Amino acid sequence: MVVAVIWNPYKDLRKPFYYFVANLSIADLLVGLILGPLSTIWHILEGLEQGQSRDFTSLLRVVRFILCTASLLSLTALALERYLVIMHPLSYQTRLNPVKAFLVSVVVWIGSILLSMIYFFVEYNIHRFIFANTTVAVTIATLIFTNAKILKYLQHQMQQWDDLHDNTEENLIMKQLMMWEKKMTKTLVIVILLFVVFYLPSCIFVYIINLCTNCDCVYIHWIRDIQWLLVMTTAAVNPFAYPWRLENFRRIFRRIVKCRACRSDY
Repeated sequence: MVVAVIWNPYKDLRKPFYYFVANLSIADLLVGLILGPLSTIWHILEGLEQGQSRDFTSLLRVVRFILCTASLLSLTALALERYLVIMHPLSYQTRLNPVKAFLVSVVVWIGSILLSMIYFFVEYNIHRFIFANTTVAVTIATLIFTNAKILKYLQHQMQQWDDLHDNTEENLIMKQLMMWEKKMTKTLVIVILLFVVFYLPSCIFVYIINLCTNCDCVYIHWIRDIQWLLVMTTAAVNPFAYPWRLENFRRIFRRIVKCRACRSDY
């Protein structure tokens, strides 16, 4: 998806929405390229009872918080972008253009790094508890509120056009554009549902780790590892949602596959 937005052969992905999609994809990609291998090494050392250095453990945890926070903030930016384009279409271009979207993406990463520095001032489980009650909770609330408003507005707007029975060319074009925006918004809803499915149990496990006083060490270790696998699974699933739903991504991917097939013939 990052390649599709950067390459953009059909010149139709230079929009804030796709910039935020690329930002989310970068966070998910780094989870697989950096966090996955680091976590694997850490768990192997733990299983072999070799002992992990404090610096390596701190590095793993900070990288985890940075990437998870960047992913959550990118989802929030996507939801707010959809809210602006649907609810305030006339002022959308002045409020948010590709340059501003790029700057917002940069701010997302700076904010993720700064928020993750809290780890060095509080105990790890407390930091994880704070993360579940602030970043995750605010993200879920923002996503639910903005998308509920958007879908309600789109449904009302489409119903109004159907009631008018006005088939002028201008109204048909506007209706097609609105249907396209509705499809993009529903795609974001699918990503949000995936986020809730994986992050909500993860947050529950964080509560168990911090509040359960009668749980033995083995049980806590199982909960900890399952909680981390749920977060990793979110990063693995997200990249498939947009290509599945949006034709412009599928078209670029087909072109990439055809180019590779042509090169392999020579």
